[in-house]
Amino acid sequence: MTQQSHPPTRSTQPLSASNLYRVDAQGHLVQRTYRLSVVSGQGTGKAMVLANPLTVGSGVEAGLLLADDSVSRLHVSLTPRADGVLVKDLGSLNGTFVAGARVEQAVVEHEATLTVGRTMLRVSMVDDELGAPLGPERLGDAVAHSEAMRRVFGLLEKLSGTEVPIVLWGETGTGKEVLAKAVHQASDRRDGPWVVVDCGAIAANLVESELFGHARGAFTGAVSERKGAFTKANGGTIFLDEIGELPLELQPRLLRVLESGQVKRVGDDTWRSVDVRVVAATHRDLEAQVRAGAFRQDLYYRLVVAQVRIPPLRDRAEDLPLLVQRFLAEQGKEKFELPQELRARMAAYSWPGNVRELRNVVARAVAGDTRALSGETSSANPGAMAKGELALGVPFKEAKEQLIDTFTKQYFEALLARHGGNISQAAKAAGIARPHMHTVVQKYGLRSSPGDDDER
Repeated sequence: MTQQSHPPTRSTQPLSASNLYRVDAQGHLVQRTYRLSVVSGQGTGKAMVLANPLTVGSGVEAGLLLADDSVSRLHVSLTPRADGVLVKDLGSLNGTFVAGARVEQAVVEHEATLTVGRTMLRVSMVDDELGAPLGPERLGDAVAHSEAMRRVFGLLEKLSGTEVPIVLWGETGTGKEVLAKAVHQASDRRDGPWVVVDCGAIAANLVESELFGHARGAFTGAVSERKGAFTKANGGTIFLDEIGELPLELQPRLLRVLESGQVKRVGDDTWRSVDVRVVAATHRDLEAQVRAGAFRQDLYYRLVVAQVRIPPLRDRAEDLPLLVQRFLAEQGKEKFELPQELRARMAAYSWPGNVRELRNVVARAVAGDTRALSGETSSANPGAMAKGELALGVPFKEAKEQLIDTFTKQYFEALLARHGGNISQAAKAAGIARPHMHTVVQKYGLRSSPGDDDER
């Protein structure tokens, strides 16, 4: 039941774990609250916040008890999600109606009237804009002077006080794992385990065992039982790096953990409860992955409750001196001075490998190697890539991702310029859906016409 969303209201209320959060295109943290009210029939005037899944019925076991003999004992369930409230009829005798249409299942994105028996209910949504706070210059082991990164720090500080899943979205090497650990250290789980799983670095046939564990004899080579990452992280935080690489067939298992907090080892029939906060990271556009059938939509909506974009280093050059000093200190070389000529080249460089590449450059400089930066030639002249002058200082996978990222940004930057910043026209010219265009604009920090998103 898609309806046009209303502008969010401002709020200074603290974050709570029971509500849903997202980060809008302007980088503001938005708290979403769903409300349910009885608008006609028995119990008119009754209202509540839909913080958790709720059953509605005439039986005493229902979360919302209706004194209506035309309502089944367990009539309908309402589940708040990132994309709206999932309305699911529970096999009722008289059916569930959303906006006058009988449904077995539907998602209310903003607001709608539900009819169950002779009772009418109203589901509504309110977005409270919590702002884009300017955080400190340090969050955990991450440091920054730039406003862009300090706003990321501010968002993550607020989100660390909740239990909602967080997805950190950014190019390879932007420091997503460092930021994820900072969230853990700032949360109430700081004294619990911190477990890291790189979903892109594990052989496909071993991912399930790595995440959920296995029983002895579960497969060839399983000579003893093994705890999975979720069990090891019980009471703490698990960081799922490169979540976009998780095999499609294992995604329902991850969804089960997120929804019920239960895991089952490979080769075992017993479900075990775990209490784990999930922070994930990806360089991929998960929305595009969903459209391509490579990432489950239900997992996307359950996982991507709060998505925070991490800006690339080329968009925050003012952080370079601070980061350089930080990396020198890590090597015990606080008083080491980088050659002026190298500093000048670093300032003009586009840093395709981001913070990770900067760390390597500083380490090489300390060792006396001040040769050209790995991708210097191709960054200064994008056409040089076609001549084979590629960055060879990073692994193949990263080099390929950097090349694709560079092309994607340059392509859409030029396309938006051609169409005067109009997102609809640019999306049409590119042959992609407008929501996908919005995602690209947000990911790469591209300029579009403010409020000018309709066809001219």
